[in-house]
Amino acid sequence: MNYLQSNTASQTLFLSLKEGSLLFSTTYTNYLLVLQNELTCELLYVIPNIINENDRITTLGISTNADDPVNASILITHGGRWNYIVYAQNSNSNLNPNSIDVVGEIERGFIEFSSLINYYDQPSLTIPSDIEYNA
Repeated sequence: MNYLQSNTASQTLFLSLKEGSLLFSTTYTNYLLVLQNELTCELLYVIPNIINENDRITTLGISTNADDPVNASILITHGGRWNYIVYAQNSNSNLNPNSIDVVGEIERGFIEFSSLINYYDQPSLTIPSDIEYNA
């Protein structure tokens, strides 16, 4: 399970995507991330920024505070659980998983988006002191 925050800029997502190069004979340059909300079935498409990639971990940059999927940003305002599919592709602007630019599917999983909203108020309590000092 991966965790991100809703309505927050410049977040980091760590996935193991480099193994996908073993699956395909065609090389690829970008990724397409498809998210689907488990309750509403809403679909979102985004091209994340590749921050770093090695044989074990791919570090992706993504923001959840604006609707600009070509520039690694989607608008998710509420917390919840989403499933995701990562596709390898050779386009930095394609948002269609059925496009000819898509090489194939690399990974599936879940992302939990947490909300920064407090659903309770912290009370300010004044506790009287019942300790008496006799001097």
